Amino acid sequence: MQLTLRLMGPVTLSTGDGADVTPRGPRMRAVLALLGTGPDMRLPRARIQDRLWSVRPQRQGSDSLRRLLSDLRTALGAHAGVLVAGDGWLGLDPARVAVDLRPVVGPDGAPAEFAAGLDIPDPEFEDWLRDMRLAMEDRPAPPPPLLLPAPLPPQLSPSLPAAIGDARPALVVVEPQCSDDEARAIAGIVLNDAAARAAELIPARLLAPPAPPGAKGLSAQALCMASGPEITLMVVLRDLGSGAQLWAQRYPIRRDNAAASTRSATAAIALTMIQTAAQSLDAAQPVFPLADLFSFARDRLLSADDRLAESQPLGNSALGLSMRSWLRYTLIIERQTGDPAARLAEAEQFTARARQMAPVDPTVLAVAAMLRSWRGDVAGALDLARMACRIAPEHDLARHVLSQALTDAGRHAEALAMAVKSANGPMAMVGKASWLLRRAVAQIRLGRFAEAERLAAAALAHAPDNRPSLRFLAALRHHRGDEAGAAAALADLRRLEPDFTLQLMADPDYPVSTLRSAGLIGITRSGL
Repeated sequence: MQLTLRLMGPVTLSTGDGADVTPRGPRMRAVLALLGTGPDMRLPRARIQDRLWSVRPQRQGSDSLRRLLSDLRTALGAHAGVLVAGDGWLGLDPARVAVDLRPVVGPDGAPAEFAAGLDIPDPEFEDWLRDMRLAMEDRPAPPPPLLLPAPLPPQLSPSLPAAIGDARPALVVVEPQCSDDEARAIAGIVLNDAAARAAELIPARLLAPPAPPGAKGLSAQALCMASGPEITLMVVLRDLGSGAQLWAQRYPIRRDNAAASTRSATAAIALTMIQTAAQSLDAAQPVFPLADLFSFARDRLLSADDRLAESQPLGNSALGLSMRSWLRYTLIIERQTGDPAARLAEAEQFTARARQMAPVDPTVLAVAAMLRSWRGDVAGALDLARMACRIAPEHDLARHVLSQALTDAGRHAEALAMAVKSANGPMAMVGKASWLLRRAVAQIRLGRFAEAERLAAAALAHAPDNRPSLRFLAALRHHRGDEAGAAAALADLRRLEPDFTLQLMADPDYPVSTLRSAGLIGITRSGL
């Protein structure tokens, strides 16, 4: 029997026939609210523990969480199976629980707030709850249905409406095979975190074994061995149907630098899952064209937009709409659209739809923040980007956009630090040129022109059709007296941007605000 978890107003859990099966304890309801707003209704155990017992020692918090989960299963009784778990994570079964975030009216006739009456005396939970309530209050009204299809039912899952749930490939995470408990715990955290990001961006159904009969997709398993100061982690991806091995790679996790090692491994594994799925899945299965979405060539961008528009459930999911907004932003900043105002209006409508469907998804909030930044709303961009980072502290796109917002606010050292932190993640790896250029912007604002030039050159090496990096290289080379290098960059820019002229670059509306603010547009008077 499917249950409905309502989060506007008091947290309630009810059966299909309306019976109330809500646990009585406030921390039990808090766990439901946390899981119900997590990506794919799953969260790392450590994050739940930190939200509910942040002021307790680690061991006490872990023991408290274990007891609470036992009590929660007892309270759920016959419905205890909706609570699912794996190594390092907890979740709600999306096949058995539907999250309802539709606005409701309270007893006084005013809109009821998110998780009304839920009081947990912990500073981390209080911060999370305040952010969630602000996010719900800030949800935009549905846009006029002139350019877009009729709205789909509200969804909290970060990616997809139920309409394509059965069409999604499966991503099955198999229990790790490890030499000891420490290695098993690390392998479980890395593999499950990587699978959660990959499942969002493929998109796929994230499942525990065994896979349903006839399911198509991938299985992922970690094999690990602890030896001295290092844990060697091998991840193997297989085709669900045939069992054929598609990919295997070793990752070293150093005990003395475990946090950085696990972050790098998690990002690389997530990206490989996404790429393997794109290469191995049936063409009829809906997948996000990430490589094209993060490209800079007009034909690839428009092709990706066409594919998303044709795959209506995918293109009209919260993540699909956000990616289509990102695509339009790229067309604008790359000067590859004849009507930037119309493209921006479309992007804002897509983003408004996405926020209606998934108001606390970090990707959706990050793209919304990016558009606020483009509009010059510095405070609004900062608020949305910070909220995205609080919801998913290591989300690469959220950190990337927060760096942009910090630059807009004139906080350049913080912007650089955030840009560096944003580099670990599947989106950052797919869109490496954009992430490198973000760091270049921060370095220019700090007056570190040599480092900015190095980063712009690296961005161009990753994406030879990236116009902003050529603008940076031309200006920076000219500034240090390398006229031949500046002329070469301008020649490449003119090839990619046929209407480019130095007079156009001097125009206040041309997208070189960072160069302009640093006094680096002397090249416009060079005659090169």
